[in-house]
Amino acid sequence: MTQQGGRYGYKPHESNGMADKARELGEDALDRAEEWLAPVGLSIRERPMTVLAVIGGIAFAAGAVWMLRNSRQPSRYDALVETLSDLPRRVRGR
Repeated sequence: MTQQGGRYGYKPHESNGMADKARELGEDALDRAEEWLAPVGLSIRERPMTVLAVIGGIAFAAGAVWMLRNSRQPSRYDALVETLSDLPRRVRGR
């Protein structure tokens, strides 16, 4: 009896070109990350949880700053300018 694979001509014991390319790209990405983090003294391979914690903290701080900038309350000057621009409509409406 013969076994049939999911794809025609697929041989699981042979190397796949796409898998090799993905492995190379992954190793290149790790090397680039190491180059960026080396001046700080963080190593992904030696202390991965520390690196994740630092990156998470930076992301949290950036998100907090972004939220503060987008949810800013109008200043007194902005409120005054808005009130002054509404005065002609209020006078005509009487």
